[in-house]
Amino acid sequence: MKSRCLLILISLVCYESILVSREANADEKQPSTKAKAKVLPADHVERAKKGTALFKSQVRGILTKHCLDCHGGKSVKADFDLSTRKKLMDSGYVEDTAENSYLMKLITHAEEPHMPLKADRLPQASIDQIRQWIDLGAPYDKPLVEGKLSDRPKALTITDHDRAFWAFQPLRSVPIPKVKNSEWCQTPIDRFILARQEAKGLHPNPPADKRTQIRRATFDVLGLPATPEEVEAFLADKEPHAWASVVDRLLKSKHYGERW
Repeated sequence: MKSRCLLILISLVCYESILVSREANADEKQPSTKAKAKVLPADHVERAKKGTALFKSQVRGILTKHCLDCHGGKSVKADFDLSTRKKLMDSGYVEDTAENSYLMKLITHAEEPHMPLKADRLPQASIDQIRQWIDLGAPYDKPLVEGKLSDRPKALTITDHDRAFWAFQPLRSVPIPKVKNSEWCQTPIDRFILARQEAKGLHPNPPADKRTQIRRATFDVLGLPATPEEVEAFLADKEPHAWASVVDRLLKSKHYGERW
C-alpha cells in the first residue's frame, strides 16, 4: 500500500512539473496581450466625430469616384478592399497615422504602383483630406457599398424558436412519472431519469461497490483520488448514512472543484 501511495505521489509531482514547464515555455514564446493592448487617446471621441464628418463630406466621394471600382466595388484588386472600415484596416494599407500608411505612399506617388492606377494624381486638396481622415482614425459612417456588412454588430433578435428552448420555459409543477423499477429510485428525480431510460429500453447499471463509489465521488468532486485512509474508513463504516457522510464531507472540503 505504501509503494502504491509513493507511486501516485511521484506521478503527481512529475505531472505538475510538466505543466509548469509548458506554462513557462508558453510565456516565453507568447508576448503579453497587455503589451499589445491599444491605448486610445484622451480625445478619441472628438477625433472620431471630426473624422466621420470629414468622411461624409469629402472622403467618401473621393474614394467612391477614384478607388472603389477596383477595391471593393466591382472587384477587389491587390487584396485592398475599402468597402467597409474593417476590410480597409484588415488590408494593411492604412495604419494608425497617415505617415505610416501605405495608401498615402501610393496616392502621393511616393511608391509604385501610383494610385489611382493609370490616371492623374489626385488633387492636393483631396490628398490632404485623406491624410487628415486617416490621422483621425479613418472612421466610416456606413459601408461604401450597399449590401456590404457594416462593422457594427447586428442587434440581437430573439425568435420564437429561441423562446421555445427548455431553459427559458416558466417553472411549473409536473407529475412524477411512473416507472417499472420503482425500487431503484431513491429520490423523485431518479424517477424522471429512469422513466426516460425505460422508454428507450435501457436499464441502470448495477450498484457500484463501496471502493468504486468513493473513488468516483472523490475524483468527481475534488479531481484527485481518495487517500487509502479515506477508502479504508468508508469500507469499515457500516452505518446506513455512510455514503451520505462521504458526499457531505467532499462538498464541504476547501478543495472542492479545485482540479476540475
